Amino acid sequence: MRRLNKLFRFLLVIAASFTAALQAVTPDQGFVEKIIGDNRYFMEFANTCVSNFGSPENEKSLKEANQHYFNANLYYLESNYVDAFKEIRLSQEILLDLYYDILQKRYIEDSRALLDMNAPVIIQSKDRKSALFLQLGYRDVEVARQFRDKGYNYNRFLFSNKIRYYIDGIKRARRAKRFAFLSLIESKTPIEDKVEYQTQTWDEARNKEENEKIRDYERVKNNMINQINRKLYTDGMNFFLHHDDNYGLISGQKRSILKDSFKELTTKRPEKKKRNPDYPAMDQPDENKPKEAPKK
Repeated sequence: MRRLNKLFRFLLVIAASFTAALQAVTPDQGFVEKIIGDNRYFMEFANTCVSNFGSPENEKSLKEANQHYFNANLYYLESNYVDAFKEIRLSQEILLDLYYDILQKRYIEDSRALLDMNAPVIIQSKDRKSALFLQLGYRDVEVARQFRDKGYNYNRFLFSNKIRYYIDGIKRARRAKRFAFLSLIESKTPIEDKVEYQTQTWDEARNKEENEKIRDYERVKNNMINQINRKLYTDGMNFFLHHDDNYGLISGQKRSILKDSFKELTTKRPEKKKRNPDYPAMDQPDENKPKEAPKK
């Protein structure tokens, strides 16, 4: 009796595993709709990075990933969820290599170069606040490297999780560059112009809230323009291109690669594998097969 119970439990486990496996390989509408939404975010985030800093190979990869993403949307509208899932996987497989390449070659290396370029000026100024910004920038570069390694060593079948690690790495590298700009601005700001050393009148204190409504993007940009015009330092790395990218904006000097790629999309479906003529389809009659005699 015990053996029968163990055998019955074993068969139940096998049946449950088989059912779960069937559900895993047959995506439904809700699951496909979710991964299409996730992939749209991955495409739009990559578009800013590639438009600002991408190489011709990066631009080509983004366009190929967008074509697969477009195919997935067409299959989804046709309620063909299996092929839609396959196209999303192909799109994410291309995005994996794209994200890794641009994170390593442009964001990590550029943020480190920007910090190193400003380090002599900041250390020479002996300004503690600017030195603190510099330290925070170097810390974020190291964290960006860790996210890069986590994404690379993550499960090779979980594409979306790997991409999210790379995105976190890009965000940290962007913050490192923001700290580099803040440290440079702080080191070149005269003591009498710094907020903590300025005296305020009653009217200035009352209108303080209106002055604080200026966005950080505009405040940092205005300070850099002012200091560069005063020739306190030179723009050695196209600062304003990096500044726009730090806030997730495509610089006015660049064009949107994703927007251009939509003009090149094709509605032609990818060709499916043709049947071997030696093995006719089950639903098609075989002319060489002898016909059965009619039943009496």
